[in-house]
Amino acid sequence: MIKERQFVFSRVNMLADVVLCAACVALAHFFRNEILGPYFFPNTLRSLSHLSDYQWLFVATPAFVVFFLARKRYYDVTQWRYGKKFLGAILTSSIQATIGLIVVAFFFRSKGHYHLPQTGETSDAEKVSRAVILSLPVILTIVLSAKTLLIHFFLKRQQRSRQNRRSLLVVGSGDTLRHFIKLISDHPLWGYDIVGIIDDSNREARFVGEIPVVGNLKTLIPYVEKNPIDEVVFLPDRIPLSELTPLFEQCEEMGIRTRLSLNFFRPSIAKPVLDLFENYPVVSYFPTREMNAALMFKYAFDRVAAAVLLVLLSPIFLITAILIKLTSESWRDPIFYGQTRCGLNGKPFTCWKFRSMKVGADKEVDKLRDKNLMGGPVFKMKDDPRITPIGKFIRKTSIDELPQLWNVLRGEMSLVGPRPPIPSEVEKYDRWQRRRLSMKPGITCLWQVSGRNKLPFDVWMKLDLEYIDNWSLWLDFKILLKTVYVVATGYGAM
Repeated sequence: MIKERQFVFSRVNMLADVVLCAACVALAHFFRNEILGPYFFPNTLRSLSHLSDYQWLFVATPAFVVFFLARKRYYDVTQWRYGKKFLGAILTSSIQATIGLIVVAFFFRSKGHYHLPQTGETSDAEKVSRAVILSLPVILTIVLSAKTLLIHFFLKRQQRSRQNRRSLLVVGSGDTLRHFIKLISDHPLWGYDIVGIIDDSNREARFVGEIPVVGNLKTLIPYVEKNPIDEVVFLPDRIPLSELTPLFEQCEEMGIRTRLSLNFFRPSIAKPVLDLFENYPVVSYFPTREMNAALMFKYAFDRVAAAVLLVLLSPIFLITAILIKLTSESWRDPIFYGQTRCGLNGKPFTCWKFRSMKVGADKEVDKLRDKNLMGGPVFKMKDDPRITPIGKFIRKTSIDELPQLWNVLRGEMSLVGPRPPIPSEVEKYDRWQRRRLSMKPGITCLWQVSGRNKLPFDVWMKLDLEYIDNWSLWLDFKILLKTVYVVATGYGAM
């Protein structure tokens, strides 16, 4: 997770700086023409400069600034607990970048970019105003410092609100455990919360510092099955590795990321990845893919596409809402139906749909259980009597799923991914089936385009795991195309 946060943070931060540096060039040009020229140096800066003369600056300025900031570890997420210290680095980097721009401009001039004899015009390098170049470091410092303070404020606020943080369950005892707890506490911007401790000793302590001891090695797996945990960190103090191996295998089978202190372990399990909590080495086992450029694009595309689709499909939303109201038993009946579902790693969220059943339909499931066609913990039946008149149509056309675009926009779901189950279903999962929770749930996936309700439950689970193991952007694209066909034909819908 440290690498994932560093990857996302550094790329987004760099991209923001590229855009802001280019904007600073335009601001410097505006400052020269509209403020310095008319009010401070009317005689010296009589003629207006033209923005078209600064095209090379729009490329060179971001390149120089990002280069010098990177050398000062400005894009390292582990350094952002000291975010304010970067204000000095921004000033020096802006000055160094400006010196580099002056050298580039001088180089082009020295190559013969002089006044053209017939027209008296000059090249782009010659036309660049010195007032623009000299004001650029001031503007860069102000703009990038404001962005830095804004990011620092956002990270601090996010830390206090406990949002988007990953929950750690730590297994260990003794000095190693206390050192690790202090390490996490000293790095709040890493985004981790230790929610509990599994004591591997024979002590009966209830707390280590302020963190509760929630069990021992025998209760580790039951605790993980009942609580949403993002990662389990093993810091064995007295326990031999042979006793930990089954715990690793069971966590891996459920799709739970595990880490083991290198001080007590030699890699023997497939696909270990080295992470560093500052100078503290651990081995991580990833049941799903690490964050990379493709996954970053997927999640960014999800939100952009969801926003666009919510706007484009707003007429359908309005018409559907009116039809639901017109066919409801009471005007007080809701249009939308929110149900608690299990998201990434089992974390609960509210999944939204257009209401296609009468109010209180959930309470009648037990009466209809004998008509279930799916098997396993999932309930599906044909000609469900709870469905409203308009509900059958919006289910057949999958219009009832459209409000989940709001969940995608919020980052709780993806366009493509395993369907989010309800908690009561997850409680009945076999251990290997829980691994489908290790990827963000989606509106559509292989199950939806391979027959949906015509497929047995075990096949559904295996298709989800197949998607997780073979994920790619191309696979997502193919699933989205097939989804259009499935929705248009109503194949597999009930």
